[in-house]
Amino acid sequence: MNSCTVRFADHDVRAERGSIRWELFLDWNIRDVVLTDRPDTLRILFRERPDPPAWSKLLTDAGYPQPAFGSVEDAPSEHPMAA
Repeated sequence: MNSCTVRFADHDVRAERGSIRWELFLDWNIRDVVLTDRPDTLRILFRERPDPPAWSKLLTDAGYPQPAFGSVEDAPSEHPMAA
């Protein structure tokens, strides 16, 4: 499994993680969306290749501000919030 960060500049998304996660689940490639130590940043866990343009469209169509995506990394196979 892979991961990347998604940042919403100047927007605290911690309380909105569930609804952001729900929107991103429209893409079968998304495994989970988890909190980070930054209030404006979440980590997206996904199966195959990242698709930031499609994810950005899903989020902006749902009314979220334009996100910025960070580097892609290998996620640990046992993530504590990926249940």
